[in-house]
Amino acid sequence: MSGRDIGTLGSVYADALAGAADAHGLLAQVGEELAGFAALWARHADVRNFFLSGAIGRDAKVKALDAVTVGKTSETFSSFLQVLLHRARLWVLPETAEAYRKILDRRLGRVPVVLTTAAPVTDADLEAWRARLHAALGKEPVLTHEVKPALIGGAVLRVGDTVADGSVRRRLVELRSRFEKAARL
Repeated sequence: MSGRDIGTLGSVYADALAGAADAHGLLAQVGEELAGFAALWARHADVRNFFLSGAIGRDAKVKALDAVTVGKTSETFSSFLQVLLHRARLWVLPETAEAYRKILDRRLGRVPVVLTTAAPVTDADLEAWRARLHAALGKEPVLTHEVKPALIGGAVLRVGDTVADGSVRRRLVELRSRFEKAARL
């Protein structure tokens, strides 16, 4: 299966899960449960290997899922994982979680934002960025901060597919380009 097919299948499962969760008023809760389980899945190869192994019987996998979900997560989420298990589709979990997060962001009016700076910034500065972005976008920014010293100074802001590069590095590259162009004349 190609990467494109995986994304499509993950989106199909995410849409179905979102529909079921929304019908029970659990859209955000199921999103948190899915994100948590997907993080566990990503961090622990032993968990992935257990559930993806052909050498381990389905009954053992059902019991293991029940042990970590029943009474600890919503019935909607627990049932969803059982569906993935019975269809031998647990491998699509990471893509499903990503697609679900996008659905949740869209429905809740959230937009992912990545702020990259050359040096760490304070929590107060991040909160100020978040407030300005909220006012400018009219949506709730889900702000992620990255530090990349190579920027030298300034910041790069990525909102969805749009990038605003106010870094010193970019300005130096532009200045160098202008000098090189002038030297050729």
